[in-house]
Amino acid sequence: MSGIEALMWDVYGYVREGGGRLTEGGASAAEATYLRELARRTGAPRVAEIGFNVGFSALAFLDSAPEATVVSFELDRRWSVELAKEYVDNHYPGRHELVIGDSTVTVPDFAATRDDRFDLVFVDGGHTYEVAAADIANARAIAKPGAVVVVDDLIPWYPWGVGPHRAWQEAVESGLVHSAEYYIDGHRVDTLTAPGDRAWGTAHLTI
Repeated sequence: MSGIEALMWDVYGYVREGGGRLTEGGASAAEATYLRELARRTGAPRVAEIGFNVGFSALAFLDSAPEATVVSFELDRRWSVELAKEYVDNHYPGRHELVIGDSTVTVPDFAATRDDRFDLVFVDGGHTYEVAAADIANARAIAKPGAVVVVDDLIPWYPWGVGPHRAWQEAVESGLVHSAEYYIDGHRVDTLTAPGDRAWGTAHLTI
């Protein structure tokens, strides 16, 4: 078992033992490994993510380097989120910030009121087209020039992937992102086609 996979099982157990429930899937082990290595490869010490859940992706980024810091935008403060935040703070004290609320509001508010800008932005929030499109567009407002964006759930063969996939395709076609790469279950692919349980795109934001 890899180090990041062990962390994922550990936080999952911590949340379950504390009475929290994992109401939806988080990053897979293959995706978390990819995210950690991407942060290392691109030298991204400052990371934002839209969607925290039980912290799988946050742990991947924090584990990428001793100086890495993460700001997570999460919809609500349900008990599983509280427990995962507690776990993250216990293991990476002072390196993680959690912002609660609708990301279509909190991310623009963050951009307007904070000077922080990010080297890498991971979008794994709402699955409707409208929310996914807003999250991708708003990622640019909190990103540094040349920042990398990763958008999850590009799986239109599943109902919850239709909206994010459409939003991503429009971002590529409009030039909002460029130099896109695609992955299915951790493997680089030329096009996003079934089968596959997890698929994501990585690109540079045009700023």
